[in-house]
Amino acid sequence: MKKKLVSLLLVGVLTAGLAAGCGTKEGEENPNNNDNNNTESSESNESNDNTESNDDEQITYSNKQIIIGDITETSGDITPYWTNNASDYSAFKMITGLGTVEVDRDGKWVYNEQVVKDVQETENEDGSKTWTYTINDGLKYSDGSAVTAKDYVFQLLFWYSNEVVTDLEASEATASNCQYYVGGDAYLNGESDTFEGVHLIDEMTFSVTVDAANLPYYYGKALVSVTPDPIHSWCPEDVDIVETEDGAKFTDNFTAEHIGDTVEAYRYNPTVCSGPYMFTSYDANAYAYTLTKNPNFPGNYEGQTANIETVILKYVAEDTLLDQLKTGAVDMITAIGTGDTIEAGLDLVADGGFDYITYPRAGYGMISFKCNQGPTQFTAVRQAVMYLLDRNAFAQNFTAGHGVVVHGPYGLQQWMVNEHAEDIEALNAYNYSPENAVAVLEEDGWVLNEDGSDYSGEGIRYKKLDDGTLMPLIIEWFSTDNNSVSDMIVTTLQQNPDVAAAGMQINQTVGSFNDLIQYYYDNTTENPYQMFNLATGFGNPYDVAYSFEPGSASNITALVGDEGQEIYDLAVAMNRVEEGDDTAYGEAWMAFIQKWNELVPEVPLYSNEFHDFFSSKIHDWDEDGYNNDYSSAVLYANVE
Repeated sequence: MKKKLVSLLLVGVLTAGLAAGCGTKEGEENPNNNDNNNTESSESNESNDNTESNDDEQITYSNKQIIIGDITETSGDITPYWTNNASDYSAFKMITGLGTVEVDRDGKWVYNEQVVKDVQETENEDGSKTWTYTINDGLKYSDGSAVTAKDYVFQLLFWYSNEVVTDLEASEATASNCQYYVGGDAYLNGESDTFEGVHLIDEMTFSVTVDAANLPYYYGKALVSVTPDPIHSWCPEDVDIVETEDGAKFTDNFTAEHIGDTVEAYRYNPTVCSGPYMFTSYDANAYAYTLTKNPNFPGNYEGQTANIETVILKYVAEDTLLDQLKTGAVDMITAIGTGDTIEAGLDLVADGGFDYITYPRAGYGMISFKCNQGPTQFTAVRQAVMYLLDRNAFAQNFTAGHGVVVHGPYGLQQWMVNEHAEDIEALNAYNYSPENAVAVLEEDGWVLNEDGSDYSGEGIRYKKLDDGTLMPLIIEWFSTDNNSVSDMIVTTLQQNPDVAAAGMQINQTVGSFNDLIQYYYDNTTENPYQMFNLATGFGNPYDVAYSFEPGSASNITALVGDEGQEIYDLAVAMNRVEEGDDTAYGEAWMAFIQKWNELVPEVPLYSNEFHDFFSSKIHDWDEDGYNNDYSSAVLYANVE
């Protein structure tokens, strides 16, 4: 049976109300089934013909292989603590599993009974809360080695250690939830070699304690979702974990110098996997991961294991997407948001042999700034860029009616957008206005020529800094090649005569996406670039506090000073809402969005409607890009 998601995101509705419509499926949806053959019949405990029976047809599945094309260039850096990007992260999620807590298809965080034998929640006298997990016997990695409590404790200690985060130059942005645990800051900063909030109790039992300062937490159990990592794949054999009354710790030989070579080698070759798939290889020339089914994976939170034996995830250039799909070079292309490509894909579907699903995006395309150096350290400059770009026209042209302009860090799929539609409409839309751009620049002191005289009305504006030096209004922009968004930014912003007339100059440097990621994650003042264009997705939980934490490597836009502290506090306030109190959360979210809209650390360009296009031989494909993205949807899919 075909499964098609028909969007209710009508252009008129979107433009008028920014309302994210739900999808509806045409025809009958197959029920979820934990049987690997994913058959509808439940009359027999076994099925060897791998078929699905319907009234009108009988489908035979081979499930040997699927090739997924991704428009984000992979890097081979599959582990998401360094320069891992969106496509790398999708591969990582497919080889990572056995989490104590997982998100279900309704967006609720639930205990994973495939992993958790028992869990005890304890309210402590100081207001902190402890979760004590006992994991099931018989859990195994892909190589057959046993998974024990030590593997879960290792994941927490390793990725939040000062040795890894600082000495090995790893990013703490996505390390774990450890920043919320008791003793997390002291452990991360190297002030203590013992992690107070993490305990290794016995071979199958461990505990984590969330600090009272971080409770309540709106997303509930998401805070204590822990996955295992194999200690002796990442570290030499003589490194171990010991338990003390003050918490768990590594043995004294856990130093950056001792573990460095092992970490660097395993970082690109993580062959001991806990997820539904296992890492087989990475082809740097084809930008392609090959992942094969993990025979030891017990299933996700509802026991679902993978049906398809081999998944190849590869980069596909935007201008060849549909050609590669049509010729069979790939079986599927995902998360297509460019309007022209969507329209061409729909034509391909109409011709037969292909199908599609569509879903509103939980993310947005943006221009991101560095807010700690260069002209973009000044809010007025960032606001001026907003006024000098016709974002309404940009969104319409890029998405061809399959998306809208947004005014903050949100996507059309998020429920808060609908709940606060009127508040969102009241945000500063920064409608195209060269006059407003000049006004905010002049008010901020960009009123001088290069020689310090009053601005003549021509050429580049200058501003006198506190140290007496003059700063030119020149922004260095790094963009990627073969990128339709970059091309549109050139014509609508960089080469816009109104930009030059306002006294601003934007210099473009073009490189690979992997180069962009390197610069994008560099929030030091030595970064030669202050502006980048890319897109981002928002996860569940929508926890953005770490992205604005003062002094943190995870503060990508590098908002500093009072502005940075204020927006961080608002982001934290969202998290501190009681679980289930949607009204209070929505209000806290809106307060954050309003301040963000004022400070504009990024230029929000569009949030759009995504399309996945695929061969008609693929069945049971269903994702929403948010609670259920393609790294989890692939578990349920079948290949005819």
